[in-house]
Amino acid sequence: MKKHLLISFLTACLLMNCTKKKDDNKDSVTLLALLALSSSSCTTSFGAGVPDWIKNSFTCVTVSVSGSNYVFKTTSVPTYKSVYWGSTSSLYESSLYTNSSGKNSANPNLIKSQNITLTVPMNNTSTSAPASSFGAIGVSTNGIVIYNDQAAPGDSLSTEYYTFDTSQGHPTNTGAYHYHVEPPKLTNNDSNLVGIALDGYLIFGKKHDDTANGTSGFSLGGANSTTQCNLSGKTTSVPTSWTQAANYNSTKTSSTAYHYHVNNGSEVNGIILSGKYIGTAGTSQ
Repeated sequence: MKKHLLISFLTACLLMNCTKKKDDNKDSVTLLALLALSSSSCTTSFGAGVPDWIKNSFTCVTVSVSGSNYVFKTTSVPTYKSVYWGSTSSLYESSLYTNSSGKNSANPNLIKSQNITLTVPMNNTSTSAPASSFGAIGVSTNGIVIYNDQAAPGDSLSTEYYTFDTSQGHPTNTGAYHYHVEPPKLTNNDSNLVGIALDGYLIFGKKHDDTANGTSGFSLGGANSTTQCNLSGKTTSVPTSWTQAANYNSTKTSSTAYHYHVNNGSEVNGIILSGKYIGTAGTSQ
């Protein structure tokens, strides 16, 4: 709350030109620097009925319960440094992701705060495997939205991959920052919780617990590609290494714990969510 009040006060001062005239440039730079620093903060809140496994796993989101759905709201603004903050921001860094097959180069876009709402079913039992679409089809545990393995029309993810920042994210032409592939801020060949998909099923790192990868049959952009867990006996059992597994399981009924893993591929093939969901999806706007 204090951060929001500070932002409001500083913004008002800038608009009203409430600094001294002669030394205005120095004062204004100071105020702008403080405002830039405040952009690294985010809002996290949970409404009545939101379970502990969400409260203890997600930040930078506002979550509420609406009927039989969870409603996640996010600005999808990272709290870490990125080339996509622009060189005048205190959160700017010039580096990009270093990959093994080529040199990254930033796209011309900058990060802008969004107003994204994802409505996901609480207890989905569907395995109808509908196709996913462009835009936000999931949200990660740090509030950054997740896109599938498709790039913007006229492009390919294998091309877009070379525009990712050091955290494996980048913004669209409207400033919507997002992930396509394994984000090192959240997971690195492990079983960490990455986020939740639009069908309400959870997404974990490449491993189920600490032993095995749970995906196969993936082809980049393939109509039948999947990042659904397919380990025998594990498809409806989330990794026990997740600290909230017991809380999560206590809220679930039979066959409602299907889940995804980051695809067991390196770099551009480390897809978070592919061209298909597991089950019937909620809505994103």
